[in-house]
Amino acid sequence: MEKNQQKQTTNTNRLYREKVKVLLVEIVNRNLGDAVIAENAAYLVKRAFPLFTRRHYVLQRYGMDSRDFEMVKAADLIIFDGGGIIKYKYEHFYQSVFEILQYAKEYQIPVFFNSVGVEGYDGTDDRCLQLKQALNYDCVKGITVRDDYETLQNDYLDAGRAAAVDTAAVIDSAVYTQEAYQIQKSDPSHTIGIGIVRSRIFEDNELPQVTKECQLQLWAGIVHELEEHGYAWKLFVNGLHSDYEFAKEVLEFMGRQQEQETLLVNRPTESRELVQTIAGFEGIIACRMHANIIAYALGIPSIGIVWNRKLLFWGERIGYPQRFFTHDQFEPKQIVQCLLQSLSEGVRPCEKSWKKSVKKPLNRFVRRYGTQAWKKKRGNTVTQRIPWVDRLVACALGGLSMRYLNMNSPNGLHAAFQNGFRNFEADIRLTTDGRLVCVNGWSKASYEKLGVDPLQYDSNGMAYAEFLQCGLYSDHYETMDAEQLLDTMSSQPGNWKLILDIGKPKKEVLAVMIEQLAQLCGSMDNVQAAADASGTDQTKLQNTAGNTMDTRAAAIKDAAYWREHLMIRLQSRYDVETVQQASLPMEVMFFVATEQQREEKGITLASIAKFCKKRQIKWVSMPKEAFAEDVIKFLKEQKLKSCLFSYNTYTEAVHALEIGVDWVATSYLSVRELEGWYERC
Repeated sequence: MEKNQQKQTTNTNRLYREKVKVLLVEIVNRNLGDAVIAENAAYLVKRAFPLFTRRHYVLQRYGMDSRDFEMVKAADLIIFDGGGIIKYKYEHFYQSVFEILQYAKEYQIPVFFNSVGVEGYDGTDDRCLQLKQALNYDCVKGITVRDDYETLQNDYLDAGRAAAVDTAAVIDSAVYTQEAYQIQKSDPSHTIGIGIVRSRIFEDNELPQVTKECQLQLWAGIVHELEEHGYAWKLFVNGLHSDYEFAKEVLEFMGRQQEQETLLVNRPTESRELVQTIAGFEGIIACRMHANIIAYALGIPSIGIVWNRKLLFWGERIGYPQRFFTHDQFEPKQIVQCLLQSLSEGVRPCEKSWKKSVKKPLNRFVRRYGTQAWKKKRGNTVTQRIPWVDRLVACALGGLSMRYLNMNSPNGLHAAFQNGFRNFEADIRLTTDGRLVCVNGWSKASYEKLGVDPLQYDSNGMAYAEFLQCGLYSDHYETMDAEQLLDTMSSQPGNWKLILDIGKPKKEVLAVMIEQLAQLCGSMDNVQAAADASGTDQTKLQNTAGNTMDTRAAAIKDAAYWREHLMIRLQSRYDVETVQQASLPMEVMFFVATEQQREEKGITLASIAKFCKKRQIKWVSMPKEAFAEDVIKFLKEQKLKSCLFSYNTYTEAVHALEIGVDWVATSYLSVRELEGWYERC
């Protein structure tokens, strides 16, 4: 007994030490050129960690516009990964940079700008001056620039600061793409990639003369010239929906829309797909800067169609200015002739000195200020830390890449398990032929994610087989049914929990959902009671909906197993009573609506608590709009546990947990990364 007590005391008083937290600030959007920048920067930063103390460092990815300022304050070093962020004319990066640097200044966190783009300066523009003010803060220790270095030195940095900041003209860090992704160019394919950009980009960059009609004529002319020279071709995009839609218009303009499947590469959702696509071309003609940079990094000749001066800087930097065409040179024959010459000449490998120009300043920053941070932390230990694995729930089975959420996909579930989650939430709905599938409701947004026309469907959903044939985001992520979900979960070891959200079904739909869940969970005893309670003829309902389920020799697991692992999120008292009457082997989680919704329906927190006590419910869930300190305090007094949906920032999650929330559902936070901030001493 003494040994057990001693072991318990030791576990309670485990000592932890904080690691050096390096915050990598990146642009998160569907233009995957920015994602390529981030992956290259992450590759370089990790290699910059000191060899003998590398395990004491942790890299935290951070979306620039997330406004997650507790995450910023927790950092020991801040690195802006690259891209065109020193600009102010369109997009709002200047505001995000300013806010992050305000906190870095206040908390004395060293900051480094890695291989960034500088796009213009105007001393009369308040946005530009705000950006300049922030760049001159003492916390900014280094800035390397991929293009307009002179404007940084002469205009943005004050005379005194220019000497104090470690600055350099460098090449774009995406030149490390081959090493970062471990991808090489394919054998010559005799296929040229044509990288399309949205039609308004020229107008947005003060080139109104390059109209949509001009661009259609340009691309059609380039295609004609390529075919005249015997080359195959494919259109591709960097990931933006607007780019992809214009690419389809280009095909339509040429009368080739029926060949879309073979002439237009599917819109990529992950940066690796973009790199692999470009690696398969013999050469490319592209508008997006990082399509050209990826090609260069892989040794593939590229021709740039210029809509912004940064492409000209890039062409000059790599010694191929003649391969980049401005609007007054948009002549298809000339562009294709330049491509043919480029194919015969090839691409000179990036000079080692240029690649070192990116790596050396970054290494100096990480090692100098990282070492200082580690020396401060080395003697500090803590016995208390947030047990994130017990507090976070993977919402809709988990989001991906800080871009994709509410998918209920096996891809997200796999990633969530890899990221340390053991609590999960999934949305399940009934198909038109009476099968349970994983989908976040039958809404326009869901149909668009599934790649089908929302006008062809309604709130009743789609057929089971049709749903499973769909993929999310251009078939990049899988769909699945409830059986596959439970089968996957049952193969996982440990004390995991799964919350099933069934939405707000009609009575007759609820009866079918209960029957299917009962079959899956090996608990068929009281299903007919659910049908009786709803006044539904169960046999008639099954005949109407079709065969609700395939016959099984046995359920995946028995009821006792599922009772330990499953919860069901319900929004009405009728649903609770019906589910409990059916004796489904899962714990009920009741719903707390927003204050306005409660007032409209004459519901009080006290009446919710009374109902939960009567039905022996221990858990409630609520949307973030219903979250308030007094609400959580009342729930605690009533001995009710709470699950909050859904927060995607560390700032929000920590605040909710401090107030007393038990679980926080999230799409983008990572258990593994947050728990990786500490190490056992």
